[in-house]
Amino acid sequence: MARKKRNNLIFIDNGYKHPVKKRRHRRNIFRKISFKSYFMLLLLVLIVSIGYVFSPLGHVSQISVKGTNYIGAQQIIDASKISNDSLVVQTLFQKRTICRQIKRQVPLVKKVDYHYDNLNHLKITVQEYQTVGFLLKKDGYYRILENSQILHSKLQQPIGNFPIYQDFGSKTSLQRFVQLYLHLSLKLRNDISEIHGESKNQTKHPYRVMLYMNDGNIIIGDIRTLKSKLSYYPEIAHQMQTKGIVNLEVGAYSRPFPKKN
Repeated sequence: MARKKRNNLIFIDNGYKHPVKKRRHRRNIFRKISFKSYFMLLLLVLIVSIGYVFSPLGHVSQISVKGTNYIGAQQIIDASKISNDSLVVQTLFQKRTICRQIKRQVPLVKKVDYHYDNLNHLKITVQEYQTVGFLLKKDGYYRILENSQILHSKLQQPIGNFPIYQDFGSKTSLQRFVQLYLHLSLKLRNDISEIHGESKNQTKHPYRVMLYMNDGNIIIGDIRTLKSKLSYYPEIAHQMQTKGIVNLEVGAYSRPFPKKN
């Protein structure tokens, strides 16, 4: 304990500090330490980030595509505009734009997404629109998608076991054909060779549809009711002695093809 004399008065200094002053002192020290720590951490993160972006790990090293059936993987890669020179960070920031770009340039793409494995291995996942058949025109065949879109690319021959669509009228539009096809069982889909509607100038039977089957029979039906009546076809076809016409417009019955003279 120290004694101090000021103006004939004696003060005793025992080193005591007020608790509030102590707390303020500690708080100031912590603030200085915390600020330095945060600054150093931020600086470290910044250095590591810059190093990663401009290092080989920050660039796309490999691109793979899965989920394609009729689209080539390279077609998806070309539409994405992503290459080995692309920055990983940039492709992540522009993900939505790149996905829209792929769908716009490749109409067969229904959904597309991508992610990275091992930091810079880009994996693109694609879901295609379902093909429901081919439209026959004078110059070739054109693919029809489940959303009733007709692709512009022409084929000399149809691909796969899909029906050929011909003749559309005001009541038997392509959209109605597609909806009919999509609601059929897989077996019935595979059994259909061609789908014909009535021509636009046909007014007597505007809702009539003709299905040419792979087994040689022809089904005649009404586009409004055919979906529910087609379930009777396998049993009717099994009972037929010869190939012929199955009429499902009104009721359900069959008759053989007229004999050729």
